[in-house]
Amino acid sequence: MEENKDTTQDILNQVHESTPDSIHPLLDYLLENGKIITAGIVVIILIAAGFSGMKYMNQQKQLKAQSELGAILIKYSGAKQADALSTFAKTVPADMKPAVQLALAKAWMDSAEYGKAESVWADIATENAEMTPVAEMGKAKCKMLAGKPAEAAKILQNLINSAGPAYAASINRMLAEAAEKSGNTQMAIQAYQALMTSNPNERMYFESKIKELKAKL
Repeated sequence: MEENKDTTQDILNQVHESTPDSIHPLLDYLLENGKIITAGIVVIILIAAGFSGMKYMNQQKQLKAQSELGAILIKYSGAKQADALSTFAKTVPADMKPAVQLALAKAWMDSAEYGKAESVWADIATENAEMTPVAEMGKAKCKMLAGKPAEAAKILQNLINSAGPAYAASINRMLAEAAEKSGNTQMAIQAYQALMTSNPNERMYFESKIKELKAKL
């Protein structure tokens, strides 16, 4: 009898570890008060099995999606890859969507479809606030590649004031290039000065760029 009780306790302990927090109060009540009845155990085990089954199905779906994404990236390139990714993005699991969108933006950029790439970057910024700085830099890069450095500089100038310090160096590098190409020499100088402060190892290069730009004023 005592052995059966210990076995039941072990089962409930294992179930407790494998189930979500939402049903832990019921499990805790059973464990603490010893009110173990056969029907109750069956219900709890069925619930646990259901959650385990859902977890397994989600894992399988995730693995299948990862395999499909890999196949697309290997099989296609450029516009064909972008078309395949656009279709795939409609059914991909939510937690994989950012990765697919990043791949899609790159595919459109590789195929020189900068307007379509910008649209994807905009979607990324809208759907994932944490990705906004990266998405805005992506949009600026598209403007640069499309021969619109002034528009790129405007995006980056706005971004430098809202993005965190972790992005400052990357933004300033792009801003310096965009401003210089658009003829905004003063803005380029300011960007290089900021880089000189945050990247002392490259100080000599930035000093030479600043000197070169100041000669144009």
